[in-house]
Amino acid sequence: MTGLCSAFAASTVGCGTVLHPERRGQAAGPLDWKIVALDAIGLLFFFVPGVVAFAVDFSNGTIYLPSESYGKADAQPNSPELREVSIPSAELSQSRIQDVVTEHVGREVQLSPGEYETRELQNIGEFWETNQSLAAL
Repeated sequence: MTGLCSAFAASTVGCGTVLHPERRGQAAGPLDWKIVALDAIGLLFFFVPGVVAFAVDFSNGTIYLPSESYGKADAQPNSPELREVSIPSAELSQSRIQDVVTEHVGREVQLSPGEYETRELQNIGEFWETNQSLAAL
């Protein structure tokens, strides 16, 4: 019974859909060979579920690598979307930064310890360079 349930579960979803749900609906592009390999393993062990996994991943677009610009901010210096906000050094704390950002973006922002980095900028023009250096960490 457990084997039947496992085979059914494997046949209803593709590896890319499970591992990269954020890729759903993306346009065709270069194949993600890791997802292809995982789907092929399913094809070798269980033919029908493997075929279904390929079909699901191709139809959802999850078998393709994301575009080069995926996850990168629009790196145009002095973008009109950027707004300079100053917080006095004496008031700098996680909760104060969280409150100020929440106020300026118009939705609640939660800063969890270990999930964000802060850097002092002398002016807004330093944002993109700092953003790229933090992304490289």
